[in-house]
Amino acid sequence: MGLVYIFLSISCSLTIAQILKLAENRKLNVLKILVCNYLAGFLISLFNSAEFEVFPEVSPEPGIWLVSLAMVLGIVFIANMVVYSRSIDRVGMGVSIAAMRMSLIFPIAVSLFVFGEAIGGLKYFGIILALGSLLLMVPRIKTKSISGFSDAWLPVLIFIMTGMADTGLKVYEQVFSEQISEDLFVSGIFFFSFLVGVGILLKRKEIHFTFTEIVYGIATGVVNLYSSIFLIYALKLMPGSIVFPLVNVSLVVLGTLIGIGIWKDRPSVKQWSGLAIAVISIILLVG
Repeated sequence: MGLVYIFLSISCSLTIAQILKLAENRKLNVLKILVCNYLAGFLISLFNSAEFEVFPEVSPEPGIWLVSLAMVLGIVFIANMVVYSRSIDRVGMGVSIAAMRMSLIFPIAVSLFVFGEAIGGLKYFGIILALGSLLLMVPRIKTKSISGFSDAWLPVLIFIMTGMADTGLKVYEQVFSEQISEDLFVSGIFFFSFLVGVGILLKRKEIHFTFTEIVYGIATGVVNLYSSIFLIYALKLMPGSIVFPLVNVSLVVLGTLIGIGIWKDRPSVKQWSGLAIAVISIILLVG
């Protein structure tokens, strides 16, 4: 069942990338879409949570560390999505997804060395191949400066923030999952992301939304929410040191293939080699 949740999480993540790519192509305001996305995700997750169903009888009081974790992740989530959207448009989908997925070294390290997960020797080899395949799939890019900020830094920011986000979800699963449900925790993350986004829009005096932005936001909110929920479900059933490489490498492979088929990306020979190694790593990790 863990592999099913991994597949569902991957499908949701790929859908997010396509929606953001379409939004950039249509010159829509991505921040407004993200604000609607987090509001929709917050409401859906809250109403689906076990705590909401028994709200009159149960009043959970999460500790300061749990609230702090949700707050930090909320800030990281929306910041990462804004940078991710810009990177897809400026640098390309393959590079953006590869940078995002290289961040798996953070949650893998936490899973193995902090929480003491044990895996077999072949799976260690699979993890090494996964990292190697991702390195091969990141092409050399020609960058230009936009308002003094180089495009080359966009994948770096994605790498750092995605690592923080995935590690945070692993910490919740290991430390706090007995205190509150997955739905309520994710609703807290999305609530803080929503507040950050609204604050930015208020400062810019851009609080008016078009119907298209709202529709895109709701669609993104549904798949964004369940991308995180399904990932947490998978972490409950399988070691994080296996889940994260599987999710990340599969996303890079499929994201690159989608980029070729839909957005006419042109991988190099080195990237095709990375794809082949990635497939081998997936086989080792699943086996």
